[in-house]
Amino acid sequence: MTSLNEHAWGQVEDAIVEKGALGITVEERSCGTRILDLGVKAPGGLAAGLAMARIGMSGLGKSFPEMATAGEIPWVWITTSSDHPLEACFLSQAAHWSVEIGVFRAMGSGPACLLNRDLGIGNAFAFTEKSDCAVLVLETAVLPDEPTCQVLAERCAVKPSKLAIVIAPTSSLAGSAQIAARSVETALHKLHQLGFDLSKVASGMGRCPVAPPTGSDLDSLGKTNDMVMFAAQVWLSVQDVPDGELAEWVQRLPSASSPSYGEPFLQILKNAGGFYAIDPGLFAPAEVTLTSLDSGRVFHSGIIDRVRLQKALGV
Repeated sequence: MTSLNEHAWGQVEDAIVEKGALGITVEERSCGTRILDLGVKAPGGLAAGLAMARIGMSGLGKSFPEMATAGEIPWVWITTSSDHPLEACFLSQAAHWSVEIGVFRAMGSGPACLLNRDLGIGNAFAFTEKSDCAVLVLETAVLPDEPTCQVLAERCAVKPSKLAIVIAPTSSLAGSAQIAARSVETALHKLHQLGFDLSKVASGMGRCPVAPPTGSDLDSLGKTNDMVMFAAQVWLSVQDVPDGELAEWVQRLPSASSPSYGEPFLQILKNAGGFYAIDPGLFAPAEVTLTSLDSGRVFHSGIIDRVRLQKALGV
């Protein structure tokens, strides 16, 4: 398989060709790093968020919008699927990199995280990423300057001219859409946190409502997490795992299995006193279905929390 970064690089090139239609802008720093703005200064939108999701999954997953009911009203949901869930949704799409360079702060995802050897992302799966290009997806409201781009390229061990950065703020429509496209990723993250071997997951599909942009990254952080833990639904096909074990795993997966479940995310954050003090088991879909490719049996747990979802949407 071509490297994940090379796959993602092709998706970046496609987005640049369609930049007008997607409502994104492209800047190039003097060092050669290309920055795709999907919502900091650019208008962005749903289509930009979907492009950001494809890039973040290194082109090994697909996301599309649909209209469905949320909180008893018509609402936009994002459905995501992949037949390479480990590579697309965990190794590539998950936000593994908390970027801190001087005053610049961002949550980093995308396959470039695999090139940052300090993170050791692929170690648990004997996965090694080799690429002379890097694609980094950042959730932030600030575009990185020249020195920041150079440091990011250095940490990925690529030339600055071979680094592409894709950016949207949490509070933008593109930012909300790309977070809603992470439903499968949240299920895999929870499974990994519980100690499950993610190489056993053959395919995944999920959907999540898009959080309404608030104009505040903090408020949008709360809303996007509310959408996942109150409403996201995920289906995973699994192989080489006994049915008895799957029956146990599925009960531990939904967000409601966390003792912290119940309050809106921002209230939970306030009560915990900090992001990293929150029970990691809370970061999970509301409803999960596991199906065994060996026996054909189906295991299900969780439910959409319609009352809390409606409150989170403000309707």
